[in-house]
Amino acid sequence: MILTALCCGIFCIANAQQTKKAVFHSLQQVGLINGRGAVSASLQSINGFEAGDWFAGIGLGLDFYRYRSVPLFADVKRYFKIANGNRLFIYGDGGYNFPWSKTEEEQFSPWSWPTKVDKKDKGGVYVDAGGGYAIQFHNGNALLLSAGYSHKYFSEKVSTSYMQGETVTTNTQQYTYSFNRIMVKVGWQF
Repeated sequence: MILTALCCGIFCIANAQQTKKAVFHSLQQVGLINGRGAVSASLQSINGFEAGDWFAGIGLGLDFYRYRSVPLFADVKRYFKIANGNRLFIYGDGGYNFPWSKTEEEQFSPWSWPTKVDKKDKGGVYVDAGGGYAIQFHNGNALLLSAGYSHKYFSEKVSTSYMQGETVTTNTQQYTYSFNRIMVKVGWQF
């Protein structure tokens, strides 16, 4: 999926390069994520090339919704010129979501002494798509305002070991997390 999105973006830029030269841009964004019962924040840095009305790049972020994670994704945008040099755009991001959590920790419980918790996380799909408005400035910089739908998925296996007398007992549970959210972002492109 990531490879398909990246190839599509490179193909679009290659076609656009016939009429305009590709220009490197860096986009730094901060966002609010609203999902089922929680509001959180995200940070993203996207770097890539724009040619004509197309942009394609690679992004890395921090997603604090429910469980902290690090999405790595391909970003493709299509711009539409409107009055005053400003532009509307649609975008699509696709990639992999890496969970960021403690893998091992000791806990104390009144029923056992001590309890050891071992977590093994496995990443999953990250998708973000939507539209926005780019306010262009004379020096080539732009303020980007956008809103869209986002999905992140990952799983974890939690093994809890505790002592009962002289016997060690281990309990293992598997969890999967699938979060559908609305994202509102503000970014600065230079």
